[in-house]
Amino acid sequence: MKRKTKSYLSALRAALLTAALAGLAGFGIGTARATVFGPLQLPGHGSVVYGTASQNAGYGTGGAGTITVGTPNTVINWGNTGGTIGASQPGGFNIGGSAALTIATGGKALLNVDITGTPSQIFGAMTATGNGAVFVANANGITVGPGATITAPAGLGLIAATVNAAQFASNGNIPVSFASSGPLTVQGNLQGVGSFVLLAGSGAVNVSPIQSSGGVTFGTNNVTIVGGVGGTVVPTTYNAGDASGSATPSATAPTTVTLNLGTSANPYNMTRLTVLANGNLVNNGVLGGVSNALGTGNGNGNVATLQWTGTLTNNGTINAMLDSFSTGGRVGFNGNTSAALAYGGLTNNGTIATNSSSTLYVELPGSIVNNSGATISNVGGSVCLYAGHVDLPLFTGVGGAVINQGSIVAYNGVALEASNPNHVGPNPGGGVFSNGAIQILSSTADTSAFLCVKSFTGNAYLGGSVTTPNDALGLYRAYFQSGTLPVSTFTLATNVTAQNMVHFTGGSLTGGGTVTTNKLLLHDFVGNVNNRVSTNPLLNGFHVANGTSGNTDVVINLATNGDGAIGPQAVNLAIHGNATIHSGETSTFGSAIGGLKTTLLPTEANAGSNLLVQASGNLTVNPSLVGPEDASLSQAALGVKGFVFPGGIVLIAGNTLTLNTVVDNGYAQTVVAGQGIFFQAPHIVTAAPVITNGNAWVNFSTVPSTVPAIYAATPALTISPLAYSIVANPSAYHIRSFMP
Repeated sequence: MKRKTKSYLSALRAALLTAALAGLAGFGIGTARATVFGPLQLPGHGSVVYGTASQNAGYGTGGAGTITVGTPNTVINWGNTGGTIGASQPGGFNIGGSAALTIATGGKALLNVDITGTPSQIFGAMTATGNGAVFVANANGITVGPGATITAPAGLGLIAATVNAAQFASNGNIPVSFASSGPLTVQGNLQGVGSFVLLAGSGAVNVSPIQSSGGVTFGTNNVTIVGGVGGTVVPTTYNAGDASGSATPSATAPTTVTLNLGTSANPYNMTRLTVLANGNLVNNGVLGGVSNALGTGNGNGNVATLQWTGTLTNNGTINAMLDSFSTGGRVGFNGNTSAALAYGGLTNNGTIATNSSSTLYVELPGSIVNNSGATISNVGGSVCLYAGHVDLPLFTGVGGAVINQGSIVAYNGVALEASNPNHVGPNPGGGVFSNGAIQILSSTADTSAFLCVKSFTGNAYLGGSVTTPNDALGLYRAYFQSGTLPVSTFTLATNVTAQNMVHFTGGSLTGGGTVTTNKLLLHDFVGNVNNRVSTNPLLNGFHVANGTSGNTDVVINLATNGDGAIGPQAVNLAIHGNATIHSGETSTFGSAIGGLKTTLLPTEANAGSNLLVQASGNLTVNPSLVGPEDASLSQAALGVKGFVFPGGIVLIAGNTLTLNTVVDNGYAQTVVAGQGIFFQAPHIVTAAPVITNGNAWVNFSTVPSTVPAIYAATPALTISPLAYSIVANPSAYHIRSFMP
């Protein structure tokens, strides 16, 4: 066999070195500055810059060594050359996989600062004895490998950032600046770390220590994980302090903190866990153990605090709510700005769940996304997802949307609400979109359960499925809303049953789904209610079906000028079964003047609207429980709380049409074609007059039980400013069916 040439051997050594570097990178060590170190390596070239410390005589022999701390708050700088501790070792604070470092604290805290310009790597054992805390700081990054074991009963801080060593030496506090900082990767066994755990870095912070078979991850619940948020260690807690001009600034680029804590067999107990992420937060583990909201605590009590400014991506399980309500939607740090930053949003790919008789809130300024295959549930109470400005006090933050493509499960109610008043970010409309599954488990859902889907500033879409598997009668109430400025649309693309009431307000309501209910309240909306599928208006009705009462009570309460009415509206309802209709506070004129028989111009902005209600069974027009919000001729001239609509009216019944009150669409002397009134049914029962416009007709498909008195709106020229009164107009009576 031929001997290998020198060039071949050189190439082989280079290849082996490259492979070694790649292997170390797999443990989370950055390739840009990573170095290869021996399995028996200990920290080297340490210079004691504050306090006193010494090494044992055999330091480094066989990969073992002891550092004894002589005075409180001692600081050792670990460089590339010089020093009095570990001078025979390679420079920096590194522990090889087969090495063991003992720090005899004697109750005195020690700060180790690696100044070599390369990351610190702890792959072996580091044990602190006595009652003193141990800190390791390296602005270029720190990696704790999977085979490492760290024991520190009095506390441990791993800080991949710049620290103020002089301040630590003076009073034990450690100012932490992320102006110069690096990544942090923590694996290995930290079950012997007590009192407190501080893990801080920027860019990428990955925390995945080993959990014992009994579920122990750390020897304490006092755990703080910091991603790029400047502040001060005082002395076993972390106080964020990164306002503009602060000596402890946050990182200038977003950080991602990744948590791998807990398993399904042993969820990580989040009591006293604090996570501050100046950027994104990723959960790949199972977090549990608290009943309080995440985001409402300060990390010092028996609550958990998760704070982030980007996106929380949950790939695992969080057994708690995510609620920023009590903080007004703001995190507890500034990100180098003059004011605290807004919380971010949520992307759920796993499970967020509680079993509480109260409410599981996910309330955040950013968007809330529940992806396909993911679940948000509270099998004991309700689930409320609030994104954007919704219910956050004094807050006009980034705004967001609620997007559900997975499953939302609750016992007695689900609310999806979103707002983006500033129209910024990836979801400028602040809409709600759900094409996943919404399931409400109560066996008495029809008497208590609710569904609330509201976008205050944009569109809303409800598709997928809404089910009550334990109650065939469905929900008790449902609330729908879309934005008004600009006019936005609520699209119902699935069937919803809510026995007591379905309530809609906002912009427009459309979609091919059916609402089954005993009462439909269309309240102060400024758009249209219909489902356009054809040029034939008889085919364009929004679908409604009777609830358990066998009749749907419909209140058509159009917005007035004071409610934001902006122009003509179209309302087209197709009701399967029987219906009773009312007009609520709908008005035809802006205000009353000159006594009961006059009404002041201008008319409402939605004058010239169109109404078509068709019921397959009986249709009854009843007096409203309240009168017009502004004014109408039926109220002013006849003193009757009639059925008022500022435009053309078509009422169609498959059986009997009963008119128990004044039907009033009189708002002008002259209107365009189609702005009259059509009554169509095999049987028409009349018991009250009709008021229409000056040139419009009142059309009956068949002779009614009694021909009603018909009045026309007429200008009252003697009154200034111009007002209207009514005059008898029997010639407006016609027998004619509605022909679209």
